[in-house]
Amino acid sequence: MQERFEGCVVGLAVGDALGFATEFRRRDDILASFGPAGVTDFVGIQDARWRSRTAVLGDRHPPGTYSDDTQMSLAVAEALLACGDASLEVLMERVAREFVAWSRSPENNRAPGNTCMTACANLARGLPWRRAGVSDSKGCGSAMRVAPIGLRYANDRARLLEVARASSVVTHGHDAAVEGAAAAALLVALALEGASPARMYDEIMRECAPRSADFRTCLEKLPGLLEAPPERALSRRGLGESWVAEEAVAAALYCVWRNPDDFSAGVLMAANTDGDSDSIACIAGSILGARLGLYTIPSSWRSQVENSARLHQVARALHATAR
Repeated sequence: MQERFEGCVVGLAVGDALGFATEFRRRDDILASFGPAGVTDFVGIQDARWRSRTAVLGDRHPPGTYSDDTQMSLAVAEALLACGDASLEVLMERVAREFVAWSRSPENNRAPGNTCMTACANLARGLPWRRAGVSDSKGCGSAMRVAPIGLRYANDRARLLEVARASSVVTHGHDAAVEGAAAAALLVALALEGASPARMYDEIMRECAPRSADFRTCLEKLPGLLEAPPERALSRRGLGESWVAEEAVAAALYCVWRNPDDFSAGVLMAANTDGDSDSIACIAGSILGARLGLYTIPSSWRSQVENSARLHQVARALHATAR
């Protein structure tokens, strides 16, 4: 089981790093720059092959660099590891402190989400975690970072859902964001069990769809798009571009459903998209990594992804404390 925990944490970072270079780019641009298969390995956001200028300015992030998605996932993991079996209130206060520390870090230079940064500013000036978030935001920022919650509480569904939903409220208060976070964490727990994508879908529709009309409306489209090519399904003509939580969860599950036994194919499908590619690939990578295990991730990706040793360490620590 430890191998699946490591697969999840390394997998989310690998997916994120593959998608970091393609976020904010159109699929047509990706294919024009890298050929008909698109991006097939880590590339830099300033790689000379890009036909157009990057939307992410600043440091020249090397290939294998992950984005704020993995940074915030690690912040959640650190809070979980520090708090043990503490109350929800204590845990969320620690999550809030980890988020503020992340927001102030010089490493926070990878196009962080506006909602997350607004919430962190509110937390830093003393607002309690239940009030600091943007109440009407349903961006995917809370869904992209909850894989550690799915690992930590894999055998305690009530606690998993409680913590995942609360972790969204810290930054994103819209019911679609709250349920997107719950669904993304639950998908990781189900993946650890080896659940099929069909069962995963049924479970999140049963647990999360009744609590958010927007989540339900989006996820209801998924079965009918499984035979559609990704250029349609993962676009405005299909599930959307995944800037919002319900679309990101639906898109990630589409990639998993289309590639249930192939980590590489699933995360590359996610990364070569019009929209929020790094978040789709991060969520898909966490699910596929948890389902298939560490050694289904290519060794070059495992070794070259940023902070590889820390990712393994965090995963092992989560495994040691999981319940």
